[in-house]
Amino acid sequence: SLYCASVCYQTIASPLMLLVAFSMEGGSAMPQAELWALLGVATVVLLVGASLMGCYMVPEYRKTFYQHNSFKMLVMWMWDERTRCVYGDGSDASRASVLDFATWAWPPSDQVRTWLEGWERWEREQPAWFTEKWKARLRHPSVPPEALPPALRRKFDTANENKERYRRASSSLIRSP
Repeated sequence: SLYCASVCYQTIASPLMLLVAFSMEGGSAMPQAELWALLGVATVVLLVGASLMGCYMVPEYRKTFYQHNSFKMLVMWMWDERTRCVYGDGSDASRASVLDFATWAWPPSDQVRTWLEGWERWEREQPAWFTEKWKARLRHPSVPPEALPPALRRKFDTANENKERYRRASSSLIRSP
C-alpha cells in the first residue's frame, strides 16, 4: 500500500538527504555527529515499532499493510465481508454505510438492488442506521435508477409526485388574494 511504500521511502531517503545537506553546507555549522546519532536512533525506533506492529497485527489483516487495494476493492470488501462499522454491527449496517459514498463508488447496481429489497423489513424493524437522512440519500438524483428495486422506485416516485402536488397547492394558496 501507499503507507508501506512511503515509510520505506522515507527510511531510505533520510540518510541520503542528510548526506546531501552536509555536502551542500560544507560541514562547519551543523553538528554532524549529533544529527547522525539522532537519525540512527529514529531509524531504530521505526524498525522496532514496525516489528512490534507486525507481531501484534491480526494475522489475516497483516497483508493489508503492504498489499495495494484500490478504493473500489475496499468498497467491495466492505460490501461483501465487513460486519462492523459506525452504523453498528451486521452486514446490513455495513452496506448502509457503503451507500454513504458517492454513487460512482457503489457496488454494482444489481447487488445494491438485491440488498435494497429488504426495505419493507427495515421499515418494520427500524434499525438504527435506517434514518430519514439515510433514506433521503437514496432519493438523490445521482442514484442510478437501476440500483433501486422497482417497488422502491415507485414508492419514491409517488412520494415525489405527492410532494410536487403539495408544493403546487401551497403556492397557489399563497398567490390567492
